[in-house]
Amino acid sequence: MTAPSDSPKPENPGITRETLQNWRVASLARERDGAEASIATEDQLLESRRLVIADNTDVSDFWVFGYGSLIYNPIIDHRQRALASIYGYHRRFCLWTKIGRGSPDCPGLVLSLDRGGSCKGVAFQLNPQNAIAELDLLWRREMMTLAYQPRLLSVHTNIGLKRGLAFVANPARPAYAPPMPFEATVEVVANAAGFNGPCRDYLYDTVKGMQACGIRDHQLEKLAAAVQQRLASR
Repeated sequence: MTAPSDSPKPENPGITRETLQNWRVASLARERDGAEASIATEDQLLESRRLVIADNTDVSDFWVFGYGSLIYNPIIDHRQRALASIYGYHRRFCLWTKIGRGSPDCPGLVLSLDRGGSCKGVAFQLNPQNAIAELDLLWRREMMTLAYQPRLLSVHTNIGLKRGLAFVANPARPAYAPPMPFEATVEVVANAAGFNGPCRDYLYDTVKGMQACGIRDHQLEKLAAAVQQRLASR
């Protein structure tokens, strides 16, 4: 999948260990949105993580399931990775974003896991020595607006059944986007952009990352082709 040559560049280096550790993205959001910003504090993130994974949890064989940007930009320190599937959830552009890939005036969409079906992705085994610290870093990445619902799921890998963490959509949150017409999704993904760059680049990078691992998602590939066609017709 090749992104159009005129695709705008991100306004900052994007999601890296450094921008997560120094709260750069959160700071940008607060500076831009002021009182309208709904960014979780460090205490809120820590409380959220501990509700799912306590500090004393056995992490000797703990995995994180990636279905979107984690596939091509995991960032977290990990011991190994494996192709994996989960059941009961499917990958969908079902979360609105006004930060990373969108703005208050033109919200974008990002991937999450929605109920029903199944999903193929990549699972990452954390290093037991620093797993909790890496999970706190992951919380800064995924739970900045508390829009996701962290879940411990059965992860079926090519090296056996594992216990793993995945971030699923929370229909009770305002950011949840119910299913919409295909053309409406195309329009949003083609037009939205945020701190981390255009929404369409997120889509292209995810498709390329999955294909590099041998994972095919025909719905995402169809969406990427439609977005490129929309942009080319302008």
